Amino acid sequence: MSFSLNALFSLSIGIGAIISWVRYKKTDPAFVPFMWLLTTGLLNEIISISIMKAGYSNALNYNLYTLAESLLITWQFRRWGLFNPWRWLYYSLQTLYIAGWSLEWIMNPAHRVYNSYFIIVHSIIIVLMSINLINRLLFSVSRSLGRNPVFLICMGMAVYFTYAVLVEAFWVYGLNQSPSFRLGIYEILSYINLFTNLLFGFASLWMPLKPQYIMRS
Repeated sequence: MSFSLNALFSLSIGIGAIISWVRYKKTDPAFVPFMWLLTTGLLNEIISISIMKAGYSNALNYNLYTLAESLLITWQFRRWGLFNPWRWLYYSLQTLYIAGWSLEWIMNPAHRVYNSYFIIVHSIIIVLMSINLINRLLFSVSRSLGRNPVFLICMGMAVYFTYAVLVEAFWVYGLNQSPSFRLGIYEILSYINLFTNLLFGFASLWMPLKPQYIMRS
């Protein structure tokens, strides 16, 4: 896959970001963390493309983005009511993210390596949260889930972050020695990224109007 095509796939996150902010005044505030997630994701992609096009590594800004990503996504799940019975768990996870990210950051003073261990851990947590909320929706929502933004977002996150765990595991355990294999797994990730971004864009169209929403905390 060419650099230009991969960049285009990455920038597709802008579709959801633009839609969500155009509808900002009408959208339920319960989706504000998701809107910021799309916005920071778009900014990260623009910065990464610019840096890599200049011949440098985007590890520094990507590592910063993964921390923001984990905090925003977990905040979003709280707004959807996932942590209502266990508010302490929400704060524990946010603290764990900051502590774990900081530890790996300190161990990598050059900041030229991706925080693979942090990416694996927070991706697994996001997948588990997504599956948990999907299960709740399956038993609590009677209408079609095809237009339910929470369901669509959770499905996208479950798919993307499951594959992200596999990709980072290949790096950690040295299973990416073959250049063709390495290119192959990243090409698949690009298509999954495109699918997820389009799903997020579709979900942005179906975000409920304020002030009511069934999953709002």
